[in-house]
Amino acid sequence: MKTKYFYIIFILFLGYIPLCTVVSNAQVGVNNSSPEGLLDLGNNNTLGVIYPVASLTDVTVETLANPSGGTLAAGTCVYNTNTAGSGEDSVFPGIYIWTGTKWIPQFNKKDSKIFTQDADLRTGSSDILNPILGNQAISFDETSFTPKFSGAYKVILTLHYGAGTSNEPSGDQHVNYAAGSGDFDFTFNGTTTTFKMKSYSGLNDDKLFKGGSGASMIEYTNTINQSVYIIEELLTRNVTYSFAMSFNQDDLDGFEADGDFSVIPSGDGRGYIVSVGDFSCTVEITYVGE
Repeated sequence: MKTKYFYIIFILFLGYIPLCTVVSNAQVGVNNSSPEGLLDLGNNNTLGVIYPVASLTDVTVETLANPSGGTLAAGTCVYNTNTAGSGEDSVFPGIYIWTGTKWIPQFNKKDSKIFTQDADLRTGSSDILNPILGNQAISFDETSFTPKFSGAYKVILTLHYGAGTSNEPSGDQHVNYAAGSGDFDFTFNGTTTTFKMKSYSGLNDDKLFKGGSGASMIEYTNTINQSVYIIEELLTRNVTYSFAMSFNQDDLDGFEADGDFSVIPSGDGRGYIVSVGDFSCTVEITYVGE
């Protein structure tokens, strides 16, 4: 077997004799008379080097054989043509180097997508407008993701909420501030995660210093509170995962209609999950595996 390899290498070497330079310290130059390493292929603007091609099955499986016997030598480099394996041990087409225990990809495995809220939502507290226990769906431009790779993905949720109009103060020179709140529910990969958010609203009846009894009150409403939450999921390539997001606003004492909409008495204390400038709810899913 070793003799066969010797003959093949010898024939290949003879074919490259016109292009090769061998110096005394065993450096070889191809298209280069002054090799600067063990093997120097020189400069060529039209041709490249073809890596040994292999069909790997798993990053922990050697697949290839050591012609001298024993385990595969660390530093072995191949171009893998196969997509196989499961979880973080999967392999994909590209260059890999064997470390002695596993194949390490020599390319970036990039996979990321952002989903953006595409409709405004006014949040209510009672079952008058929201008959399903107060849960209101938040609409996105898309609601499914198909990963290119198997392994760990980071899911980044950017959420925002602004409370509605608070009740009027009881008299001149009085102020009424109140906290609006509710729960975001995010369902993905079979799991629902809940995030509590708050926002503050207020009415300042400072008429004495604002033009007397005819002056309007100072109103603070839809003061957006934005938060970012991160969760991690193990996903499988080519499997489509759907997600859903909803908001359930609490019953809000201190707000018009307790945080909802009413005709008698007239009032609208609904909150806001709306797109304002750079403020939109987003879901970003990014591969973070090896």
